[in-house]
Amino acid sequence: METLPYTALDGDVQNTRLQLANTPFDKKWAILQPVIKRLYVDEDRKLSEVIEIMRNQYGFQAEIAQYKYHVNKKWKLRKNISTSKKEALIKIRQTRAALGKGTTFRSQQQDRNIDEKKLRRHLKDSMRFAEALKYNRQRGAEELTMLSGSSFLLANSIFLNWNMPYGTMRASVARNPAPSPMSISTPSDIDVATPQTLNAPSPANAPSPLTQLHNMKETMDRARMFVEGRFGPLIKSMRKEEREVMSSWMYQFWSYGFKSAKCWGRGPQEWTAEMLDIGNLQTTSLLPNARIPTQSIDAATPPNMMNILQAPSLLCHWSIHYAPMMKYEACRSRSRSPEQDPDPFDERSWRPWPDMELAKPYQERLLDSLASNHFSNISADSLPVAVPQVVKASRDSDEVLLEEALGFSIMARNRDLLGDLLIRLCRSEDKASIDNFRKSNPLHLATTYLDGARSCCSIIMELLNGHDNLDFDLNFRVASVNNLGHTVFDNLMIIILKSHTSVTPGFVDDSLREETRFPAEDVDICGRWDADSQCIRSLYSRGFARIPLAWKHKFCNTSVQVLAHSICILHNYACESNQDNVFDAPSGLFLKRCVFCGLKLESTPLHTLVIIAFTLAQFGTKDEDLFGIVAILLCMLELTADPCQTVELSPSMLFPDEVLDMINIPGCDHQELSAAELAKSVPLSYISQWSNLAKTGWNIFCLVLGRSEKQWEAWENPENAVLGCNHQSCFGSDNSLRILCSAVQAEALTYRRLKEGDPWMSPNFNMYALLNGLRQGNEVCVNLVKDGMIDVCECGVFKYRSYGNMAPTRAEEITKFHFSNLEDWSRTTYITDTDQTITFM
Repeated sequence: METLPYTALDGDVQNTRLQLANTPFDKKWAILQPVIKRLYVDEDRKLSEVIEIMRNQYGFQAEIAQYKYHVNKKWKLRKNISTSKKEALIKIRQTRAALGKGTTFRSQQQDRNIDEKKLRRHLKDSMRFAEALKYNRQRGAEELTMLSGSSFLLANSIFLNWNMPYGTMRASVARNPAPSPMSISTPSDIDVATPQTLNAPSPANAPSPLTQLHNMKETMDRARMFVEGRFGPLIKSMRKEEREVMSSWMYQFWSYGFKSAKCWGRGPQEWTAEMLDIGNLQTTSLLPNARIPTQSIDAATPPNMMNILQAPSLLCHWSIHYAPMMKYEACRSRSRSPEQDPDPFDERSWRPWPDMELAKPYQERLLDSLASNHFSNISADSLPVAVPQVVKASRDSDEVLLEEALGFSIMARNRDLLGDLLIRLCRSEDKASIDNFRKSNPLHLATTYLDGARSCCSIIMELLNGHDNLDFDLNFRVASVNNLGHTVFDNLMIIILKSHTSVTPGFVDDSLREETRFPAEDVDICGRWDADSQCIRSLYSRGFARIPLAWKHKFCNTSVQVLAHSICILHNYACESNQDNVFDAPSGLFLKRCVFCGLKLESTPLHTLVIIAFTLAQFGTKDEDLFGIVAILLCMLELTADPCQTVELSPSMLFPDEVLDMINIPGCDHQELSAAELAKSVPLSYISQWSNLAKTGWNIFCLVLGRSEKQWEAWENPENAVLGCNHQSCFGSDNSLRILCSAVQAEALTYRRLKEGDPWMSPNFNMYALLNGLRQGNEVCVNLVKDGMIDVCECGVFKYRSYGNMAPTRAEEITKFHFSNLEDWSRTTYITDTDQTITFM
């Protein structure tokens, strides 16, 4: 047999053969170990080649099993680099390449450089045999908060939570340090060096084949982390520039999903980056003053920036509910050519889609947009995540995109789209999808994006009752809590604060002290701006996360209407489905714990409303008169909220007063308080600083609470009381409270400011006169009552409402003649009432 080429000198071979001649077989292995190591490890020969060389040149005969024993077990020779070590070397090389450094690896054991071909082959094999991606539908809240950096979760979803550009999202958290990349230690038996050649190509400008393969593998690994919901490792694996690019792309997709859902059924059928004006979505570098100190209550924007920002109008929009059988005079619309394409920047050119039933389902549009990337001006190849793998996983998991689509339809407040998607969800009979949707807290999402101008309470109604025709119950729990422990009612209270005050989230929840903005501040409850409005883009483009206080106004009638409707719907749904009373569930807001005894101090919804009223007076706008909070109080009382209920609370913790704190004796100061008693405990040092308007509203609020409590104490079951005229009332024998309740509803339903400078209250309702009348003679001294403008029974309840009647309140049904000023059609949305169950307003 022909002798295989071998690099050893002939003299070395002869000397070794002489040593072996008179040596026992088991001792020959020690003599041959250096030779076998050089052949097997240093020269990287196959074991079969080594055996043949040892037989032909050294005259050594042994079985392959004996070779394997000595090479692998006894001598532990390793010619192959372990998988984990290859991964580490590849990452080290890429880290150095990002710094402009070339890299060579040298094995201490083999005393030679490691061939890059082995690393490339490892990358190719790992990509070739990688398992198919599959969405993890049980993502935890902790992982999702790591994705956006915010404690507020809009849903158990990837895309729905990315509703701000990178710089603005960073500004939304007071302390949000960039995650440090995962450190990679160099294996102890490997030396790392920089090659000395000066002609090596720059890794940044001309990546090597290994670099290209690694980049591809890294994006695929990140796609796996993205799909599986492992956002902690995902964020840590990205450099700052990569996080910025990924965040911008995610926000662009969110903008596409929101706009498509909002306009679904009319106007353009597909939205591109140009139509979305994506160029104006980019955020400048984070402004130093974008981060608002968590201890500061005043979140007003600096005056020099107010001149730059495009401020919206202070005039509200509104919605009006009407009966489907109502007669109206039709007017001829402007004719349009069938060939006319809708202008994406002019809604007046939009018209309903002609073949709605033939349109591709919304969730499929979302998937197609991910695949085509037409919504973005960022190339998919430049993203740090392999989008094709994400798309493929999405195609294999239809239910995941359906859940995302449901979320977008709620955020965009498109009731028709939401109804179609709910039907698709229920008909799928996919119990896992239905359960996941229910657990994603859609009621919390709907109340977070509450809009009194375009949709009012219709999204909540669609979620609770829109599936009735399918004979399928989604069985929502109205008292359920989100990841922060907040109920749906708590969300409604947060809406008041974020829309009409300057407080930050840490004011309502100590666990949110690092948050500087509430979720969905980019949607105004009065319809003055939306997430796709130019003023919001202008705000975000300058790195501001919060809505300036100068853009906000008092708790207005549009807000009152949508909040009262929502409370009624939630309460009635809970009653009809045999759930606990909405007002009995403890609130997750303003939680405190006694530092002495450790007792958890929880509020009821009524106690929470007292703190909301205080906050409006203390931190609201200068024109705040508390009419809105009085209206919500009357709504809750009419819906059987118990004013006699007491809970352990500490006024000094809820309303800290420096003077009182100095004289208080250390120890537990919490006590059982009713809502009226809590209101009386607000220190005069606060009240004395309020405007006369706020003081008047506060006194009316406290008076209503106190008198309602007395009626509940006097009547054994006032919530079940039926008056002689067959009307139901929770105000016992106090006719003035019933008349006030009717008058407040009439004022909120019939009056809006039509131009800036107009008063917030109509001439038919005066807060000062109301307070004086209630104090002096228990009379509701407002023109609505004195002039007989509202149609009420002698008991004070609207005549049209008989016992058990659950119809919604409409202005034409409660007034004796027309005096409403809501005829500005450009600011009005008309909503058809079908089976609404609203008992207030």
